[in-house]
Amino acid sequence: MASAARTAQQATVVRRRSGPGRLGPVRLQQLVLLEVAAALVLVGYAVDPLLAAPAGGVAVVLAALALARRRQRPVPEWLGAVLALRRRTRGTAGAPAPSDVAPALAPLVECEPALRVESFTDREGRHIGVVGDGTFVTVVLQVEAVDEPLRPRRVEKALPLGLLRDALDTADVRLESVQVVQSALPSPAPHLSAQALAARNYAPLQALTGAPAVRMTWVALKLDPELCPEAVAARGGGVQGARRCVLRAADQLTSRLRSAGFRAVLLAEDGLATALSTAANVNPAATAQASRSGTGARRTVETSRTWRCDDRWHTSYWVGRWPQLGSGAASLPQLAALLTSLPALSTTLSLTLGRGRSQDGGHVPTVTGHIRVCGRSADELSEVRRELERTARGVKVGLVRLDHEQVPGVLATLPLGGTR
Repeated sequence: MASAARTAQQATVVRRRSGPGRLGPVRLQQLVLLEVAAALVLVGYAVDPLLAAPAGGVAVVLAALALARRRQRPVPEWLGAVLALRRRTRGTAGAPAPSDVAPALAPLVECEPALRVESFTDREGRHIGVVGDGTFVTVVLQVEAVDEPLRPRRVEKALPLGLLRDALDTADVRLESVQVVQSALPSPAPHLSAQALAARNYAPLQALTGAPAVRMTWVALKLDPELCPEAVAARGGGVQGARRCVLRAADQLTSRLRSAGFRAVLLAEDGLATALSTAANVNPAATAQASRSGTGARRTVETSRTWRCDDRWHTSYWVGRWPQLGSGAASLPQLAALLTSLPALSTTLSLTLGRGRSQDGGHVPTVTGHIRVCGRSADELSEVRRELERTARGVKVGLVRLDHEQVPGVLATLPLGGTR
């Protein structure tokens, strides 16, 4: 999996990103509730000592809300996720993607209506695919190891994390994030049922080696034009300037990956659309049917624990805790390979390097991880979830199921450059 090789791990320092709205181990919402609770007691006592008792009662309730947790998450955050899911459900219920959206991308546009895949031609005449929602621009590289007479083990040819970190700053271009997405298909073919002869014959091999049938890797480079307005202006400004900026970073990373022994291809519009659809594990048969029928029916449904697209069921997780890595412990490539070698229809792992705090004239990048598993039915998905959670506990990886945030989890595991 894309991450540091053993030597690169020791030289590259990253810190885990806890998530939005967090100040160290305390989330901003919790801090505000605790401050309000303390203020109520102080103000009540200052106005009239008799008001201290009722104010204290309210303060206890607020403190309990701030400190209590539900499903490994603070209660205020959990309530916010519940309300956000209700808003998404009411706002999109029954609304299909616009008719001008390609059927392969329709399920993704149902998740994020502003998302669009487009093409532009650079000064060399290359046709480059870009994806964005009007606030960011992302280009995607498809990366794979160069074949050798004796193929190395899966953990020995890992993408060097240092190259991805360095891509955050390319000349005057400052990227918002660099994301690696890997999709693994352990079954012989996605359309075969678990009881098919080929699937049953393949199962012992998969259980013995953990090797998936297909492992696809993409690197997404995401640019927020507001991070480097001078660079955008120097390249013509506006949309074209932003696209040229992210292309500058992509070209340099492509060259460095090839020098490191990888085959890296900057995707055109069709290839980018295929990569997004493949990473989402959209059913090609359902896409073909939707293209023929032209009815425009909605194809996705979000619940508190699942995201369903056509006849495929998904559950997404956030990596809330990483184990000790390197120095005799398991390497990140080993963990990634283990977590994506599950008996699922597909397993998708996303690692996003973002801009961290400044240190010694540079910045320490943050790393955010998400995992999504897919099954053919609700029952199969439940079995895969249990297997993933058991495997994660065995290697001391803390997974947090994104209850009431499955659509954001799906978007976080697509090669879009990471979510905000």
